[in-house]
Amino acid sequence: MTDVVRSDAPRASLAGFFSLLGLTVLLGLFVVLSILGFLLEHPQIWVAVWMGMVFLLLAAILDIYRKQYMPDEMIHKKRRPKVVYRRAIR
Repeated sequence: MTDVVRSDAPRASLAGFFSLLGLTVLLGLFVVLSILGFLLEHPQIWVAVWMGMVFLLLAAILDIYRKQYMPDEMIHKKRRPKVVYRRAIR
């Protein structure tokens, strides 16, 4: 019923690797800041900003990983031929 039209192995780029590495280091920094914010009772606004940065960086890491390292597959579904019945003209 379905055919895989294209399934290429993704090219691993060096820029993607370094961007993921840098974002992971930043993610670790903001995780540490969030934990210290909870333990040392910083104002809630700073803890909220740091946790917001954690989730924003997680979304960016997931997007870069998806674009750089996930295989690109395009699935083509075959359609049934359309059946048109002939009608007599009235």
